[in-house]
Amino acid sequence: MSEVLLIVLCLAIGVLLRLSGRLPESATKVLGGWVINVALPAAALNSVQGVTLHPDWWLAAATPWLGVLVSIALLVPLCRWLGWSRQRTGAILLVAGWGNTSFVGLPMIAAFAGSQWLGLGIVIDLFGTYLAVSTLGLAVATVAISGRLDLAVVAKRIATFPPFYAVLIAFATNDLARPEWLAQLIETLANTLTPIALAAVGFALRLDRLAGRGGAVALGLFHRLIVAPALLILFYLALGQAGDPVAKVAMLEMAMPPMLGASIIAMDHDLEPDLVALLIGLGVPLSLLTAWGWWSVISVLG
Repeated sequence: MSEVLLIVLCLAIGVLLRLSGRLPESATKVLGGWVINVALPAAALNSVQGVTLHPDWWLAAATPWLGVLVSIALLVPLCRWLGWSRQRTGAILLVAGWGNTSFVGLPMIAAFAGSQWLGLGIVIDLFGTYLAVSTLGLAVATVAISGRLDLAVVAKRIATFPPFYAVLIAFATNDLARPEWLAQLIETLANTLTPIALAAVGFALRLDRLAGRGGAVALGLFHRLIVAPALLILFYLALGQAGDPVAKVAMLEMAMPPMLGASIIAMDHDLEPDLVALLIGLGVPLSLLTAWGWWSVISVLG
């Protein structure tokens, strides 16, 4: 579980950098810019290479999309009823709608389900979480900013979003051999994603700003860590597939904490960055407990 320890350490480093005053207040934007324009595209190119797809994996790969659609259906009316702003609603949707199916999810799969299922975890992350945040996630952020769905604007944002066309390139070149130097270069850039993204979140994390945001934090984390996995378990139970090992991995991935990429998108669009940082900063360590609890349930389903 060294990856999980790395996540906690990088969050702490971001906090310490802010407290030390060694970086300017704009550091979150700069670090986030690296993540969106360099690290996320490199991660897509690195992860998809050589992945083998199985026909019975497609439903599992679609579950992050289902989770996002359910989040929109449940959270948007609730946030409106609570009288919260578009910016707060967009922040909660981006953070609570997408799970960290890669840098937390993959170590969790190895620890609970076994390393033989890591290929499935990568497929869920790329075809599900990653592709959804590169398209639907940008649409959510655009509507949260402007208050209306302008398809032309959304299409332009998607078309100019580096992670999106990195996914397309990755899929198109999946079967092509890469020179060793290129593969190493892409992997090195991809490895910067977790430390820099979490440092950006840690830099923005300010527990003293929890006042006035407690309800939003509670709602976002309750949905991400409790409601979303519970609904997917019920979905697979209704299909009679809850005992399938593929379904078990998909259900475990739905129990992951907020996605770093979605959180960086929210911060980059100025969707209440303090709230986003609180949701990530509190959600990641809390998920270590809730994910274990959910796997205790998932593992006995038959």
